[in-house]
Amino acid sequence: MTNDFFNKNSQYLKTDENEEWTEVGTAITNTTPGSISNVIINTTPICPNMSNKEFRKEVMRARDAGVSLIKERIAAVARWDAKERDRAEIYFARADEEIRSTLAVGLPRLLAAMQELVPEKIVRWDSVLNRSLTCTVALDSGDNHAAVCKPDSQKRVIAIYSKFCNISHGELFHECKIKTLIHECTHYTDTFNSIDEVYADTESGAKYFAKNHPDLAIRNADNITGYIATFDGRNIR
Repeated sequence: MTNDFFNKNSQYLKTDENEEWTEVGTAITNTTPGSISNVIINTTPICPNMSNKEFRKEVMRARDAGVSLIKERIAAVARWDAKERDRAEIYFARADEEIRSTLAVGLPRLLAAMQELVPEKIVRWDSVLNRSLTCTVALDSGDNHAAVCKPDSQKRVIAIYSKFCNISHGELFHECKIKTLIHECTHYTDTFNSIDEVYADTESGAKYFAKNHPDLAIRNADNITGYIATFDGRNIR
């Protein structure tokens, strides 16, 4: 790009080095004078109630809080005292060696996956990045919070839906952004490879499902998420 181009188009270009830059597209052109390559930019914000810059900060705060909660449970599983076994009983209806072993293996993997999340890969459900994945893109029904594509687990992409934008940041006693990120990361094939047998964002809901399905609870995403991050009355702001 020549200095002449900058001089002619300076009113369109950001020149303050302290300002935040975001890549919006790439193009390849040639050296022919006047040659132009068009880049189509989707300017629709990920969440209608905040800018994309605000969204990136919000999801990284949620990720960091989720990381802390997972670390707490890793330490608790290592102790496996009566209090922790009681917690496992709530969310899995059992606290045997299989449960402890599954958690001991899966939680560090989940921690690593959460730490690998970056804002550029937490995107709108209809983004080009999400549509490029192996899975068929689910439409925004108004009930779904987020989704991942299991065959593309290593890419660490999370698709965000409109409902995610309006739930709390960290009211851990029901649905919230922190728990949503944890939930989605449990689906990755290299963490827990969890399933959505049932949705249960509360302790009572997870406990009821576990009691009636003790073999499935340790595979259900919301039971794993609940064990990690559901606490009555706790609100991370």
